[in-house]
Amino acid sequence: MYRDILLEKKGAIAILTMNRPEVLNAFSVEMRQDIGTALHDLAKDDTVRAVVITGAGRAFSAGGDIKTWKDSKNTNSMEIITKAAHRAVTNLIALEKPVIAMVNGDAIGAGCNLALACDLVIASKDARFGQAFVKLGLGPDWGGAYILPRLVGLAKAKELIFTGKNISGEQAFEIGLINRVVENKDLESEVMKLAEKLSSMATKAMGMAKTFLHRAWKMDITEALEYEGSMQQELMKTEDHKNAVKSFLNKTKPVYEGK
Repeated sequence: MYRDILLEKKGAIAILTMNRPEVLNAFSVEMRQDIGTALHDLAKDDTVRAVVITGAGRAFSAGGDIKTWKDSKNTNSMEIITKAAHRAVTNLIALEKPVIAMVNGDAIGAGCNLALACDLVIASKDARFGQAFVKLGLGPDWGGAYILPRLVGLAKAKELIFTGKNISGEQAFEIGLINRVVENKDLESEVMKLAEKLSSMATKAMGMAKTFLHRAWKMDITEALEYEGSMQQELMKTEDHKNAVKSFLNKTKPVYEGK
Protein backbone atom coordinates (compact mmCIF):
# COMPACT_ATOMS: atom_id res chain seq x y z
CA MET A 1 0.00 0.00 0.00
CA TYR A 2 2.83 2.38 0.86
CA ARG A 3 6.11 2.59 -1.02
CA ASP A 4 8.45 4.70 1.11
CA ILE A 5 7.07 4.31 4.62
CA LEU A 6 6.25 1.44 6.94
CA LEU A 7 3.10 1.46 9.06
CA GLU A 8 2.65 -1.00 11.89
CA LYS A 9 0.44 -1.24 14.94
CA LYS A 10 1.31 -2.26 18.46
CA GLY A 11 -1.94 -2.41 20.34
CA ALA A 12 -3.50 1.06 20.18
CA ILE A 13 -0.25 2.65 18.92
CA ALA A 14 0.54 3.17 15.24
CA ILE A 15 4.20 3.52 14.27
CA LEU A 16 4.91 5.33 11.00
CA THR A 17 8.50 4.81 9.87
CA MET A 18 10.03 6.74 7.00
CA ASN A 19 11.82 3.99 5.12
CA ARG A 20 14.56 5.28 2.83
CA PRO A 21 17.56 4.71 5.12
CA GLU A 22 20.01 4.61 2.21
CA VAL A 23 19.40 8.36 1.68
CA LEU A 24 18.82 9.22 5.36
CA ASN A 25 15.06 9.13 4.77
CA ALA A 26 15.15 12.11 2.44
CA PHE A 27 11.68 12.88 1.13
CA SER A 28 10.74 11.50 -2.26
CA VAL A 29 7.43 12.58 -3.78
CA GLU A 30 6.08 9.15 -2.86
CA MET A 31 7.16 9.50 0.77
CA ARG A 32 5.37 12.83 1.05
CA GLN A 33 2.25 11.27 -0.45
CA ASP A 34 2.54 8.15 1.71
CA ILE A 35 2.76 10.19 4.92
CA GLY A 36 -0.30 12.25 4.01
CA THR A 37 -2.31 9.16 3.09
CA ALA A 38 -1.27 7.23 6.20
CA LEU A 39 -2.25 10.11 8.49
CA HIS A 40 -5.59 10.39 6.71
CA ASP A 41 -6.18 6.66 7.20
CA LEU A 42 -5.15 6.77 10.86
CA ALA A 43 -7.68 9.51 11.54
CA LYS A 44 -10.45 7.07 10.56
CA ASP A 45 -9.06 4.12 12.52
CA ASP A 46 -10.69 4.12 15.96
CA THR A 47 -8.41 1.32 17.15
CA VAL A 48 -5.44 3.70 16.96
CA ARG A 49 -5.21 6.11 19.89
CA ALA A 50 -1.61 7.36 19.60
CA VAL A 51 0.89 7.67 16.76
CA VAL A 52 4.71 7.58 16.66
CA ILE A 53 6.63 8.94 13.67
CA THR A 54 10.29 8.00 13.21
CA GLY A 55 12.92 7.16 10.59
CA ALA A 56 14.60 3.90 9.65
CA GLY A 57 18.35 3.61 10.13
CA ARG A 58 20.49 6.38 11.57
CA ALA A 59 18.40 9.45 10.68
CA PHE A 60 14.92 10.81 11.22
CA SER A 61 14.95 12.61 7.86
CA ALA A 62 17.56 14.65 6.00
CA GLY A 63 14.81 16.69 4.32
CA GLY A 64 14.03 16.89 0.62
CA ASP A 65 15.74 14.47 -1.74
CA ILE A 66 17.27 16.97 -4.14
CA LYS A 67 18.35 14.24 -6.55
CA THR A 68 14.69 13.48 -7.26
CA TRP A 69 13.99 17.06 -8.28
CA LYS A 70 14.55 16.31 -11.95
CA ASP A 71 13.83 19.86 -12.96
CA SER A 72 13.26 22.43 -10.23
CA LYS A 73 12.04 24.82 -12.91
CA ASN A 74 9.24 22.46 -13.82
CA THR A 75 6.19 24.10 -12.26
CA ASN A 76 4.09 20.94 -12.36
CA SER A 77 6.64 18.75 -10.54
CA MET A 78 7.22 21.35 -7.82
CA GLU A 79 3.49 21.83 -7.45
CA ILE A 80 3.07 18.10 -6.85
CA ILE A 81 5.84 18.14 -4.23
CA THR A 82 4.39 21.18 -2.48
CA LYS A 83 0.82 19.89 -2.45
CA ALA A 84 1.93 16.53 -1.05
CA ALA A 85 3.84 18.25 1.77
CA HIS A 86 0.92 20.55 2.55
CA ARG A 87 -1.47 17.60 2.69
CA ALA A 88 0.84 15.72 5.06
CA VAL A 89 1.20 18.66 7.47
CA THR A 90 -2.51 19.47 7.32
CA ASN A 91 -3.46 15.87 8.08
CA LEU A 92 -0.93 15.74 10.92
CA ILE A 93 -2.26 18.90 12.55
CA ALA A 94 -5.87 17.80 12.05
CA LEU A 95 -5.32 14.31 13.48
CA GLU A 96 -7.20 14.33 16.78
CA LYS A 97 -4.84 11.85 18.38
CA PRO A 98 -1.48 12.51 20.07
CA VAL A 99 1.51 12.20 17.72
CA ILE A 100 5.06 11.74 19.02
CA ALA A 101 8.13 12.35 16.88
CA MET A 102 10.85 9.85 17.83
CA VAL A 103 13.93 11.61 16.47
CA ASN A 104 16.69 9.03 16.25
CA GLY A 105 19.23 11.10 14.28
CA ASP A 106 19.35 14.05 11.90
CA ALA A 107 16.11 15.98 11.41
CA ILE A 108 17.09 18.56 8.83
CA GLY A 109 15.04 20.96 6.71
CA ALA A 110 11.68 19.40 5.90
CA GLY A 111 12.56 16.54 8.25
CA CYS A 112 12.97 19.01 11.10
CA ASN A 113 9.65 20.68 10.38
CA LEU A 114 7.82 17.36 10.14
CA ALA A 115 9.09 16.56 13.64
CA LEU A 116 8.07 19.98 14.96
CA ALA A 117 4.57 19.59 13.52
CA CYS A 118 4.08 16.59 15.81
CA ASP A 119 2.52 17.15 19.22
CA LEU A 120 5.53 15.97 21.21
CA VAL A 121 9.17 15.52 20.18
CA ILE A 122 11.59 13.19 21.95
CA ALA A 123 15.12 12.98 20.58
CA SER A 124 18.26 11.01 21.20
CA LYS A 125 21.49 12.72 22.17
CA ASP A 126 22.78 11.94 18.67
CA ALA A 127 19.92 13.89 17.07
CA ARG A 128 20.52 17.15 15.23
CA PHE A 129 17.96 19.70 14.13
CA GLY A 130 18.45 22.27 11.39
CA GLN A 131 16.65 24.64 9.04
CA ALA A 132 18.93 24.06 6.06
CA PHE A 133 16.74 25.76 3.46
CA VAL A 134 18.79 28.94 3.13
CA LYS A 135 21.81 26.85 2.07
CA LEU A 136 19.81 25.87 -1.01
CA GLY A 137 18.51 29.36 -1.62
CA LEU A 138 15.06 28.39 -0.34
CA GLY A 139 12.72 29.39 2.45
CA PRO A 140 11.33 26.99 5.08
CA ASP A 141 8.54 24.63 4.09
CA TRP A 142 6.43 21.95 5.79
CA GLY A 143 4.94 24.72 7.95
CA GLY A 144 8.29 25.71 9.45
CA ALA A 145 7.79 29.49 9.36
CA TYR A 146 4.47 29.04 11.13
CA ILE A 147 5.48 26.45 13.72
CA LEU A 148 9.06 27.42 14.60
CA PRO A 149 8.46 30.93 16.07
CA ARG A 150 5.57 29.55 18.11
CA LEU A 151 7.99 27.15 19.77
CA VAL A 152 11.13 29.25 20.27
CA GLY A 153 10.08 32.86 19.62
CA LEU A 154 10.58 35.06 16.58
CA ALA A 155 14.20 36.07 17.23
CA LYS A 156 15.47 32.52 17.70
CA ALA A 157 13.41 31.31 14.73
CA LYS A 158 15.03 33.95 12.51
CA GLU A 159 18.47 32.92 13.74
CA LEU A 160 17.88 29.24 12.95
CA ILE A 161 16.33 29.96 9.54
CA PHE A 162 18.80 32.67 8.44
CA THR A 163 21.93 30.74 9.44
CA GLY A 164 20.73 27.26 8.54
CA LYS A 165 22.92 25.93 11.34
CA ASN A 166 22.38 22.54 12.96
CA ILE A 167 21.87 22.23 16.70
CA SER A 168 22.11 19.16 18.93
CA GLY A 169 19.22 17.47 20.67
CA GLU A 170 20.35 18.96 23.96
CA GLN A 171 20.50 22.46 22.48
CA ALA A 172 17.05 21.93 20.95
CA PHE A 173 15.70 21.01 24.38
CA GLU A 174 17.31 24.03 26.01
CA ILE A 175 15.58 26.48 23.66
CA GLY A 176 12.20 24.77 23.92
CA LEU A 177 12.23 23.29 20.44
CA ILE A 178 11.59 19.74 21.68
CA ASN A 179 10.11 18.14 24.77
CA ARG A 180 12.84 15.77 25.87
CA VAL A 181 16.28 14.42 24.99
CA VAL A 182 17.34 10.96 26.14
CA GLU A 183 20.25 8.56 25.82
CA ASN A 184 20.39 6.84 22.44
CA LYS A 185 19.79 3.41 23.95
CA ASP A 186 16.71 4.63 25.82
CA LEU A 187 14.97 6.45 22.98
CA GLU A 188 12.61 3.76 21.77
CA SER A 189 11.66 2.54 25.25
CA GLU A 190 10.98 6.09 26.48
CA VAL A 191 8.88 6.98 23.44
CA MET A 192 6.87 3.77 23.59
CA LYS A 193 6.31 4.22 27.32
CA LEU A 194 4.87 7.67 26.67
CA ALA A 195 2.84 6.43 23.70
CA GLU A 196 1.40 3.63 25.84
CA LYS A 197 0.37 6.15 28.47
CA LEU A 198 -1.26 8.50 25.98
CA SER A 199 -3.03 5.65 24.19
CA SER A 200 -4.68 4.63 27.46
CA MET A 201 -6.04 8.10 28.22
CA ALA A 202 -9.14 10.01 27.07
CA THR A 203 -8.46 10.18 23.34
CA LYS A 204 -11.35 12.47 22.43
CA ALA A 205 -10.42 14.94 25.17
CA MET A 206 -6.83 15.09 23.97
CA GLY A 207 -7.92 15.32 20.35
CA MET A 208 -10.32 18.20 20.92
CA ALA A 209 -7.76 19.97 23.11
CA LYS A 210 -5.21 19.61 20.31
CA THR A 211 -7.59 21.17 17.80
CA PHE A 212 -8.42 23.95 20.26
CA LEU A 213 -4.74 24.72 20.89
CA HIS A 214 -4.03 25.11 17.18
CA ARG A 215 -7.10 27.26 16.55
CA ALA A 216 -6.59 29.39 19.65
CA TRP A 217 -3.68 31.23 17.98
CA LYS A 218 -6.21 32.99 15.77
CA MET A 219 -8.88 33.67 18.40
CA ASP A 220 -9.49 36.54 20.76
CA ILE A 221 -10.48 35.73 24.33
CA THR A 222 -14.20 35.91 23.63
CA GLU A 223 -13.95 33.44 20.75
CA ALA A 224 -11.71 31.17 22.82
CA LEU A 225 -14.16 31.08 25.72
CA GLU A 226 -17.06 30.30 23.38
CA TYR A 227 -15.09 27.48 21.74
CA GLU A 228 -14.06 26.21 25.17
CA GLY A 229 -17.68 26.02 26.27
CA SER A 230 -18.81 24.11 23.19
CA MET A 231 -15.84 21.74 23.53
CA GLN A 232 -16.70 20.93 27.14
CA GLN A 233 -20.34 20.32 26.26
CA GLU A 234 -19.30 17.80 23.62
CA LEU A 235 -16.81 16.06 25.88
CA MET A 236 -19.35 15.75 28.69
CA LYS A 237 -21.34 13.46 26.38
CA THR A 238 -18.45 11.00 25.99
CA GLU A 239 -18.23 7.66 27.75
CA ASP A 240 -14.72 8.50 28.97
CA HIS A 241 -16.01 11.55 30.84
CA LYS A 242 -18.92 9.64 32.35
CA ASN A 243 -16.64 6.80 33.44
CA ALA A 244 -14.08 9.24 34.86
CA VAL A 245 -16.73 10.97 36.99
CA LYS A 246 -18.03 7.62 38.21
CA SER A 247 -14.49 6.50 39.08
CA PHE A 248 -13.82 9.78 40.89
CA LEU A 249 -16.93 9.38 43.03
CA ASN A 250 -16.18 5.72 43.72
CA LYS A 251 -12.49 6.49 44.35
CA THR A 252 -11.37 3.97 41.74
CA LYS A 253 -8.91 4.28 38.85
CA PRO A 254 -10.69 5.26 35.62
CA VAL A 255 -10.35 3.20 32.48
CA TYR A 256 -10.55 5.23 29.26
CA GLU A 257 -11.71 3.58 26.05
CA GLY A 258 -11.37 6.54 23.70
CA LYS A 259 -15.15 6.88 23.31
